[in-house]
Amino acid sequence: MPPPATDGKVDAKDIAPNWKKLKEEEANAPPKEKKTIPFNPNKKRKFNDGAHEPAIKKTRKVEIPVTGADKETGELTPIIAIDCEYVGVGDEGKDDNLARVSIVNEEGKIVYDKFVRPKMKVVDYRTAVSGIRPANLLNASRFEDVQKEVHKIMEGRIVVGHALHNDMRVLCLSHPRKLTRDTYKCKTIRQMINPPVAHPSLKLLASKILGIDIQQGEHDSIIDARVALRIYLNLKKKWEEEIKRYK
Repeated sequence: MPPPATDGKVDAKDIAPNWKKLKEEEANAPPKEKKTIPFNPNKKRKFNDGAHEPAIKKTRKVEIPVTGADKETGELTPIIAIDCEYVGVGDEGKDDNLARVSIVNEEGKIVYDKFVRPKMKVVDYRTAVSGIRPANLLNASRFEDVQKEVHKIMEGRIVVGHALHNDMRVLCLSHPRKLTRDTYKCKTIRQMINPPVAHPSLKLLASKILGIDIQQGEHDSIIDARVALRIYLNLKKKWEEEIKRYK
């Protein structure tokens, strides 16, 4: 017997006898979980106009501590900050000899901090300013050893500090000018001080730029290194632009 005539349309029920059963199973089935794709902020995404969203660069803001009580140590970084303390030697103790060296990394963490045995007899410990006492130097490191260690640490790195020429003088070392960032000599910094000061002290810069008071008594080379570092990092963009202009 020939199949009944149709108008050209095919009924899905005729093709799939189990169609009704399948529909019932589909209706009773639990809802499917929607697949979620984790958001990647660094992945470029297309918008309707065809433009691309630029990659988002993650930056980690680090608050540099400015207290000597924070003794956290860290690894060496491409940027370091250094500060030294001196004692008086020679005639009436007017000459400087190295007594302490402190170096922090760009997060303000201590990477080096040693007392140094002066090369000459100490006439004036200058404790009121240096914070150095006779007991600090009893088992201090040899100058020659410290000099070699500091030189190795500084090599190839940007060195930040205040009046670095004085620290390099007592260390009997030098450092490339292009890798030196001295808050004592920076033109950008001098322009920020009102009234202008040709060679501002670190204490003045800390007050004017960072809004903090330091060196109210004995100095601490760790604190001074951290303060110089904070000043540099706060002004890093302008400072580096100034350096490029005069290259």
